[in-house]
Amino acid sequence: MDTNDLQNLARHLETHGLRVTTDAPGMRLTVTNPLNSRLTEDIAASGGRWVTSFDYEIGERGGEAACAERIARVLAVSSRPAQEATL
Repeated sequence: MDTNDLQNLARHLETHGLRVTTDAPGMRLTVTNPLNSRLTEDIAASGGRWVTSFDYEIGERGGEAACAERIARVLAVSSRPAQEATL
């Protein structure tokens, strides 16, 4: 995995309405529900997979859209991207 994969995942998460902070050197994202800052998850790259701070595998390289949807559900936001939700 590289920083392009990290940025791709960040974009998908932002599409779901989540707030994302990127740590490119550490290959890590901090993802927060903007309506409740207590709903936060750290996502890191580990051997071709995305894992949570609890070492739960949430997706794999190439599946960033599906990974973002899973994270959105964990953080209690709509599983539909924000653009679709407003239509």
